[in-house]
This record gives sequence, structure tokens and C-alpha cells, in this order.
Amino acid sequence: MRSQLLARMNARYQNKDTSNELSKQKSDFLRDKEKQMTPGKSLPDGSGDAWNEEFQQLTEELLGEVLEELKKVQNATIDRADVIDIPVKVQSDKIADSMCGERNGSGTGQSGMQLKSGLRLFGQALHSFVLFSAYRFSIDEFVVVGLVSVHLREKYGDPVSSCAWLPNGSAYTVDLLFQSGNTSSVQKGIVKLFYVNETLGTDYDIAVCKCTFEDPVGANARGGSLYLNMTSASAKEGFEPVEVLHELPDELLSIQFEGPFRYDYAFCSPPIWGRLHPKHVKEWLIYHHSLWQGKVHYFMYDAGGIDSEIESIFQPLIAQGLITVINIVGTQKFRTFYNSQHLAINDCLQRARFVAKWAFFWDLDEYFQIQPPANISSILAENEDAVWISFGHLVWSKIYCKQEERPDEWAVERMAFHLEYPTCSEKGRSSTCHGSEGLRKWAANPRAVSVGTVYRTLEPEWNGVVFNASIARINHYSGLVAYNDESNCVLIKNLNEVDESVALDGWWWKDISMAENSKKARISSQSLHIFNSSLSSDYLSLRNVARS
Repeated sequence: MRSQLLARMNARYQNKDTSNELSKQKSDFLRDKEKQMTPGKSLPDGSGDAWNEEFQQLTEELLGEVLEELKKVQNATIDRADVIDIPVKVQSDKIADSMCGERNGSGTGQSGMQLKSGLRLFGQALHSFVLFSAYRFSIDEFVVVGLVSVHLREKYGDPVSSCAWLPNGSAYTVDLLFQSGNTSSVQKGIVKLFYVNETLGTDYDIAVCKCTFEDPVGANARGGSLYLNMTSASAKEGFEPVEVLHELPDELLSIQFEGPFRYDYAFCSPPIWGRLHPKHVKEWLIYHHSLWQGKVHYFMYDAGGIDSEIESIFQPLIAQGLITVINIVGTQKFRTFYNSQHLAINDCLQRARFVAKWAFFWDLDEYFQIQPPANISSILAENEDAVWISFGHLVWSKIYCKQEERPDEWAVERMAFHLEYPTCSEKGRSSTCHGSEGLRKWAANPRAVSVGTVYRTLEPEWNGVVFNASIARINHYSGLVAYNDESNCVLIKNLNEVDESVALDGWWWKDISMAENSKKARISSQSLHIFNSSLSSDYLSLRNVARS
């Protein structure tokens, strides 16, 4: 069984381009292991017993998964490596039709006011525009986020041509809204559309629509409605006025348009599609809440994966106004690249604009690490004029782990090996490659950035700061948060026997810095009493560690 699996793995690599040095290294490694795997024989490095014990539990599927992950990093392509790989939960029509909503604490200062969201369909068959959310951002500016049909846009052009403000109580008919100039009852605005333009064969792209007016609208706080002029095959004149935001009387007075902001940081999650592992979610929250010193608001996008266990972990933070959960279950009806992750990113950019100084974007199987003596507040203070900041991306081993020292150790503390710098296509560029080439993640000033993707900002694309991985980086523990996925470690290594200046088996590098940061976060989180109700067992362990 062992030799057959090793032979099959080796054969897969031998079939690749023989000039590829990475494949050759892996092939040599597997061939050496196969020679050593005679019954009852220990490996020269002392890990033979661990190999023999663990190897019986391996399946061909697990090995294939590991190889696919390594192949993604080797080719440095924009793949699905940064999307949490969790099976999509099948939703009933009843659930899916309750398309969007949110439940949150009072922490944003804008709940029930401008944070309006929902999916409403316009057009036929393929919908020319699918509204997701709309926000007022000043006395004369609004932003609308939605989905645009790729095919209809290619054939007919932009789905929105203009916008208009209709005050409450106006006698003006909606049908005539866009057929005349500005009047005392109607003001027309200028529309600028931004597209993500990453679809890869899907039906819908993400659009951010900015509507600006020459003069203030609704300044009397009597309320009114924002309309977009949508192209529509069903309308006689080829357009259709669509209400995208309704402002109640006096609602304008409660909207915050500038600082000081209640939070220093906002975290924007990817869509959570499947069942998450509660233990790892707890650990992720403890680590990052400590990193941000509690000065953070979390926007969690629920696509059907937040079950009762995860909600119980969120609940103390929700009660304190620190989490807003946005229901985006209905987006599964519309095929977009990255399973609506670009939609969540661009909606969250707008939500965070007057909530926090900075908005951060990465996944729940990724941990943000800053190398001492720097910390999150110091690097942001030094770059307070930057529009965005970008971080390097490291993939950590799902093959090798260090020995377990305590029963309460986190998986990220045991995964002590990562791939060689860099994770982009050319050696020596780990500190400078950006965008899709480096699989980098980013944070932004949400008042200065309008549009972004998983790996970079689009509007504006420049005027940012690219951090060297020796200062700040994202550590990617692929798939760790999936319910049935622990660390997936296959081989246990004695770290004392591994030289950190030499790559293990040619490409894995020993690095215990993240493990040390994680331990500090566990201990410092004792002061964050907000977790006590849902993480009491973790706190008992933390107290014991602190006393030892």
C-alpha cells in the first residue's frame, strides 16, 4: 500500500516537465522515501516510527490534495487557494429567497440607517443589474453595489446611465423622472461605474456605481429616494427608473460622514459557505482580537455557513456591537467569480467607510503576522497617508508538524514549516511582487479606495505601500478552518533536529515566529473578558500556561 501510493505520487511528478526543478525535488524526495519504507525500518532522521504510524491513515485523496496545493504555489497562479474550500450547503428555496439581511450590535453607529442591503432583481432571464446595497456618503454623493450581467453588458453597454433624487412628498411621477432637466422636485446626478472585471466565464461581474450631484440633495432632512436609470428590455423607452435607496425623514441627521471613528480597524470576511470548525474560529478570533487590541468591528458575510455553534462564538461580540453578520445566501443564485467574495469585499469597503480608520481583507484560514518590534498601530501610524497597504503571502505546511507540547496547543503553533520565499513567479521578489502574481492580501483606507479584488485594490490602483514579508505578512494555513480539517499533519518533526538555515526536503523552511506570536496572543487575551462566555475552556488552559 505504502509503496504503491508513493509510486503513484512519484509518477505524477515524473510526468511533469522534467526541466522544472521544483517537480524534480519532489520526485527525488518521494523516491528516497519509497526506498526507506521497507517493513519495520525506521527513517534515518528518527521519524520512521511516526511515519509508519501515520502513513496507515493516509488516503489517496489527502495526498492528492497536498500535491494540488503545492502545484498551485509552484505555478503562482490566481487559483482558488485563498477561498475556503468548504462544500456549499444546499439551501431550501424558502431560505434562499430570504435573500439578504443583517443582524448586528449598535457598534457601527449606522445600523438601520444607511447600511441597507438586499438583492432585488431587474431585467429578464439574465438580469441587467442585481442591486445588493446602497449608501449615502455625503450631502451630494451615494454609492450603489451590485451585480451586472457580463453578457448583457457586452451587448448593450453599461446598465446604468444616470441617477436622480426625488424628495418625499413630491408630486413628480416616477415615469417622467429622467425625461426632463433638474427642477425643484427632481435633481439629476452623474453616474460613474467601476467594474471588477474578473469573471472567468461566470455570468455576473461586480459593479460599484458612484452617483454624485452638483448641489446638495435632501439637505432639509425631509427624506427622499435615490433612483438609478436602468437599461431594460421590458421598458418601452429602453430604460427603467429603479429606486435603490429610500431615506426616512431625519435619517440624514443620524448619518456620520467623517471621523473620529469608533473603531481603528474593520475586518471584512469572505462569504462563509460551509460548516466551519468552531475550535479554529475561536482561535482565529482570539489571535486577531488581541492583535487589534479589541479596537475592531467584524463584518461577517454569511452564505449559509454560520450555524448555531459559530453563532454562539460570535454572540458575545455581537452583544458588544463588534460583529455585524450580513446574510448573502441569495447570491448563490448568481454565478460570480470567487463565489461572491468580490461582492463581499466591495460592499464591505462601503460599510467600513465611516466605521473604522482601516479595513482589512483576508480569509479565516489566514493569520496576519507583524514581526517585532513593529506592531499594527506603529506600521499604520508610519503610513497614515497611504491609500492602501499590501502584505506578502506564505503557505504553511500541511505535511510537517512539530511535536505536541501541550494538549491545548493550537494547530497554527504546531505547523512550523512554510514554503520558501517568494510565492510569486520569480525568485527574489517576495518583498515587491504584488497583485495576483504574489497572492498578496491588503488593507485600505475605506474613504480613499472604492473598488478592490481578493489580491489588490482597483480604484485607486496605486499610491499604496507594499510591505516586505520580514515586516508584515499573511500566513495561509489552507483549509484549516473546514470542519473536518485539523492541521492535516502527516510527519512529526523534532524541531531541535531541523536546521532552520536549510530547507527541509528541499523546500520547507523551519519558522517558529508565528507559534511564538500565537502563544503571546493566547496569554494576552485573558484581559479580553468578552471571550469568557464562549471560550471558558480555553481560558482555563491559558491561566495554567501563564502560571507555569
